[in-house]
Amino acid sequence: MRYLTRNKIYEKVEAKIDAKKVYIFCEGEETEINYFKYFQGLSSNIDIIPIPNNNGQSDPLKLKDNATILFFGNEENEIMPRFQLSIEYKDEVWFVIDTDRWNEGNKIELLKEFCDSQDKTHNLWNVVQSNPCFELWFYYHFNDIKPADDNVQKFNSFKEFVNSQIKGGFDCRSMPVELKSAIENSIKNFEIENNQPKIFSTQVHSLGETIISFVGNQLEKAKEMMRKEN
Repeated sequence: MRYLTRNKIYEKVEAKIDAKKVYIFCEGEETEINYFKYFQGLSSNIDIIPIPNNNGQSDPLKLKDNATILFFGNEENEIMPRFQLSIEYKDEVWFVIDTDRWNEGNKIELLKEFCDSQDKTHNLWNVVQSNPCFELWFYYHFNDIKPADDNVQKFNSFKEFVNSQIKGGFDCRSMPVELKSAIENSIKNFEIENNQPKIFSTQVHSLGETIISFVGNQLEKAKEMMRKEN
């Protein structure tokens, strides 16, 4: 299929005042941010807000510290909160975490404990972890089986491996349209061990399910348009 860039398919719509807000704290400053931006403005009922790391401070506890300031402020430094969660509209906070960099020092578990401490009733605070990294989520947009470790080892990085599996590499301007396939493939291949995803498993499908529940119809219309273009 020939993939059309986002700006050739959709007119952006403004979120309603009472739209559900989804705040996504990302380790990176570019890749994950550009991916989630694809879904912004597809529905007036959801406001997707991807947030990059703060000045390169990307470990899970630094992301937690940034979220704490943004949602609760800092009285000592006279910093007021920037965001406020609405239980009524079921706003959500998500942390998108890699395993390969942060599976030491218990940082991921401490972040999960922080999220659990914020809300035990409504599940507004969540952590999704990919093993080894976020690019695995890209892989599952087009593949329904786990990568073979022998094939992965032929490349200098998992990102290089994923780019070898997707013609032209993953394009955040167009390929997120395959979100439904990514969710299905990720769930099919998901395994967990000791409260963490096993190698080549990712939990991003949980966040994907929230997004697709609002924009699924738009994505299907976009894919139909692409089929006609081809």
